[in-house]
Amino acid sequence: MPSSRAAGQYRATQGEAWDQIALARLSGERRMGEVLACNVEELDALLLGGETAVSLPATGGQSGQSARSGRTRSLPPWERL
Repeated sequence: MPSSRAAGQYRATQGEAWDQIALARLSGERRMGEVLACNVEELDALLLGGETAVSLPATGGQSGQSARSGRTRSLPPWERL
């Protein structure tokens, strides 16, 4: 049963990991804990089976623009473009 914090659904592909889902569907791998909190019943799986239903958290928090600017600031000066 999905957590009350879940805001969306996603169908995982065979062999997909939690951090890959957070990176592809949210602002980055750092939000993996939020994805895990919404999918307590699947916590024993490191890699998900095909067509596994995954609940996604609300997209509140950092917007895409502020997340990008945060990544830019974390890069060394010679890699910033």
